[in-house]
Amino acid sequence: MLSREYRLPATTKLIHARFTKTSLFSIKYAQNNLTVSRFAFVVRKSVDKRAVVRNRIKRVFRSCVEELRTTIVPGYDMLFFLEKGIMDKQQKDLCRELEEFFQQKQLIS
Repeated sequence: MLSREYRLPATTKLIHARFTKTSLFSIKYAQNNLTVSRFAFVVRKSVDKRAVVRNRIKRVFRSCVEELRTTIVPGYDMLFFLEKGIMDKQQKDLCRELEEFFQQKQLIS
C-alpha cells in the first residue's frame, strides 16, 4: 500500500493536466509543485461489476507504481483510469508497460 504522502486526495483538482491513453490504462497527470509525486487509481464499474475484482486490479497496478516510485520524477499528480484488458495481464507485464510509458513521457529518471 502506498504511504499517505504518495496518495492523491480525492478532492484534488488537476489543473492544466495532460491526458494520455494506452490499451491498458488512461492517465491524467499534472505538476503539483511538491517534492513527491502522488497517485490515485480508478476502476470503473463497467470493467467488472464485482468490487473484489476491481480492488484486485487496483492492488496489482498500485504495486507496480510502488516498485517504480523511486525512479519516477517527483512533483506530479497522476490519476490512472484502469481499463478492461488489464485483468488478462500478469503483474510483470503491467510493470514493464507502465515503465515504458513513463520513459516515453519522460516521467522517469
